[in-house]
Amino acid sequence: MTEPRPEISVVIPTHARRGQLLRTLEALERQSLEPSRFEVIVALDAAADGTAAALAERGWRFDLRQAESARRAAGAARNAGAAIARAGRLVFLDDDIIVGAGFLAAHLRVAGDDPAVVVVGQSAPAIAGDGLFAEALRRWWTDRFHALSAPDHRFAYSDVMSGNLSIDRAPFERLGGFDTTLDCREDYELGYRLVAAGARIRYAADAHGLHHDTSDLRRSFDRARAEGRADVAIARKHPELFPFLLAAEMTAPGVRAWLLRQSVFRLAGPARLAAAGLGALLPVFEAAGLRRTWHRGSRMVRTHAYHRSVAEALGGQRELDALAGRAAEAARAQVPPVLGIELSGGIEAVRRQFVESGPLAFELRLGGKPVARVGAQPGLVVPGLRQFDAALDARIRDWAPGVMAAERMPPLPDEPLEAQGDPAERDADAGTALAELDLADWRFTPRGGGAGYPLRVLVRRGARPLGWISLDEPPPAGALMVALRDGVVRDAAICERFLADAVTATAPGPDPVPLTVVVCTRDRTERLQRCLAAIAGLDHPDFEVIVVDNAPATEATARLVAALPSVRYVREDRPGLDWARNRGLAEARTDIVAFTDDDTEVDRHWLSGISAAFADPEVAAVTGLVLPMSLGTAAERYFENVYGGMGKGFDPVTWRRTDLSPRAMLWANRFGVGANMAFRRSALNGIGGFDPALDVGTATRGGGDLEMFHRVVRRGGALAYTPSAVVWHEHRSGMGALRDQMRDNGSGFAAYLLAVGRSRAVGRATLLAFAVRDWIWGWLLRRLIWPQGSCRRLTLAELSGLFRAPGRYRRARITARRQGATDDPAAPLAEGREA
Repeated sequence: MTEPRPEISVVIPTHARRGQLLRTLEALERQSLEPSRFEVIVALDAAADGTAAALAERGWRFDLRQAESARRAAGAARNAGAAIARAGRLVFLDDDIIVGAGFLAAHLRVAGDDPAVVVVGQSAPAIAGDGLFAEALRRWWTDRFHALSAPDHRFAYSDVMSGNLSIDRAPFERLGGFDTTLDCREDYELGYRLVAAGARIRYAADAHGLHHDTSDLRRSFDRARAEGRADVAIARKHPELFPFLLAAEMTAPGVRAWLLRQSVFRLAGPARLAAAGLGALLPVFEAAGLRRTWHRGSRMVRTHAYHRSVAEALGGQRELDALAGRAAEAARAQVPPVLGIELSGGIEAVRRQFVESGPLAFELRLGGKPVARVGAQPGLVVPGLRQFDAALDARIRDWAPGVMAAERMPPLPDEPLEAQGDPAERDADAGTALAELDLADWRFTPRGGGAGYPLRVLVRRGARPLGWISLDEPPPAGALMVALRDGVVRDAAICERFLADAVTATAPGPDPVPLTVVVCTRDRTERLQRCLAAIAGLDHPDFEVIVVDNAPATEATARLVAALPSVRYVREDRPGLDWARNRGLAEARTDIVAFTDDDTEVDRHWLSGISAAFADPEVAAVTGLVLPMSLGTAAERYFENVYGGMGKGFDPVTWRRTDLSPRAMLWANRFGVGANMAFRRSALNGIGGFDPALDVGTATRGGGDLEMFHRVVRRGGALAYTPSAVVWHEHRSGMGALRDQMRDNGSGFAAYLLAVGRSRAVGRATLLAFAVRDWIWGWLLRRLIWPQGSCRRLTLAELSGLFRAPGRYRRARITARRQGATDDPAAPLAEGREA
């Protein structure tokens, strides 16, 4: 009976690293893939440390065989192993990578049945030591795989890395395998031949392993010399790659391409002496803590090592010139056709044309006018549609204003009569008027009943807000819409966001999820009525509304809600905004719970923006854009324009613990505000509810939302800020009320830091450094000493809140315990109510 062939063959070249090899093989024994479905071939690369005997002495769960290379080179060893492989797919794995249990299954899944697919796995750096070289090496590997995971990454031959790589056996054999004449870069050279033969490169982050790279600084310089020799050899074999090999290295920091023609041959001797002296000084720089000097010096020494090896391999200027000439001839012979893509037909037509043509190079045009060109170069994989969308999105930054300024703009509607208004009839102290301009149909909508000047206009494209433009003076009669269009065109950021949204909006959005809206209130019935009227106009198809009446003094709120059959009334008698929020969480019938305040008006697309952000299963919390409802008073304008308001910008951001240092994570006010936030209730079951010793209604007067944001991110949940979820907030209209708010802000932020410190979520030294250096000095005292437009009196109010915070927080904790709170604000939530 014929023995079944394995599905995948793992080829591991090794040289004198028996202990490391055995650990790699032991990891392969723990694969989720059945041992009968794969084989392992150890390719002995002149190994004389007893590796062969050690492998033969031990029994393995999988079929293990050995191959020997006739030549001391990793490429030759890999070829020898591949020559005896029996499977249709080959996995090349370095002997210093300890793979995860799903490693082989991920390679098979990503490759599928397509023999043209080349799969590059992730080899996360596991580098011993904490010196500057180890830190730089760790960062280099991390950045490399982060780039591969980017949706707009266009794969190239240089992404083929043989340490964690799988290739279909047929094209590998047809192309002749690795070039055994190369001491390094043999994977890049094979990658170029694969791409030229039509290979498609895929990155598999879950085909991962830990790479125990043992390189040191001296070996990195040796490696640079080997890379110089290899690049010359590859350029001779593939002259069209010459500009993308040597020229790329020669543009390292502090070096320019002309140095290749000048310094390499004329200054080789003095440069060698200088590099040797600089190399000897690197340990001194590191011991003295001169990080930047060390990094610059090490780059210079490495660049010189590369230059020197290139000079030695080339032999002289004559061959360099000849090689450059051959490269120019090859480039002229391989110029791909450029596909012209017209944008005015719409993004969907653009994508359809791209799919049908599959170009290496294309030019984007608007009304026949070129606005962007994406060129081709040797060794680039033909991009797929997903990469095309992402690349198009990424390139919008460069050419968006030109597109928006092009002649073929959407026709402008007639100017609305109410837009101009009569400046003479406006009160001189009426402040700044607000309006909206929707670029989807160029509809202009004044806010607050009319438009005057100065005028601030929120520019949006449907649900997506893009930014502000301002008109300080009335335009000529009948020219308002032209002035608005000119303002849009001049704002590069708005143009960029508009076109980026036009690209990404072509993909179908996620299905809306059911949500619960919780509005916490206390004796502000008129504002609540305005808030609920806006909620009633939401475009989301499936949501419930709960009003939590927090320790009310009258029955006015209960009577208002009783007249609204679609709104549920809940009373929470323990005073404190966080008690009310926790009650809303407990009463919610859906997993997603959104919060807003009674002094807001939600945009009609608010819940749709929140729902879309929760399409990512990793997202545990969402915050949105908060805009001013009015800028009619000096206090409102100061809070928005000088203090910074509540908005966090017009670009979406997802905050994750892995991207933030402990100190950066303490700036939780960057994540959003409580007037516009939502949570995945199932995620909070492991995080807990709001801390009832914080926020409005307690002595601390704030900080409850910030502490929750910090806790969500610190516990590993992702927090997504989405500007498409918009609410309009009523700012304090008088300077006295604003001064009280600044005092509450100082008290609330300090109480939030005290709560974080009490939970020991952050080390005391880190917390103290942040409080003193980043907040008190960097934010408060700097504004007090150098106001730069801010009001010292309001900054002093914020400082006074800071000084009062310890006593206030202590009183609030005592009160919360009396009201039934536990000492752990992260205690599990109560079960939600069933519908």
